[in-house]
Amino acid sequence: MATISSHLLNSVDGTHANGVKVTIYQINSSGEKKIFFETETDEGGRILKDFELSNNDCACEYEMVCKTGDYFSEKKVVSEIIVKFKMEDPKKKYHLPIIISPNGYSIWWSK
Repeated sequence: MATISSHLLNSVDGTHANGVKVTIYQINSSGEKKIFFETETDEGGRILKDFELSNNDCACEYEMVCKTGDYFSEKKVVSEIIVKFKMEDPKKKYHLPIIISPNGYSIWWSK
């Protein structure tokens, strides 16, 4: 079973970014995109989901979209964060921690 997780931290005040809308899309080899998973970050700014991945799923690309513009109430430049990744191993944990602000973000990919 594969696991995807993420942790969003608010760099403005150091809190966990809870309630951020997150959609993960699956993109097949012909470029067709479909919703794979939708959620919101929990009170700790996290998402966590286990998946049974087929060989076809492992051949796809994935795109995680975090709607950070809805999270920040002040004027912002970045309205969403898009991270593309692959899940080639059906038994691996994929973790995408992201530090967010109204005007930028940083991500550290954990293998």
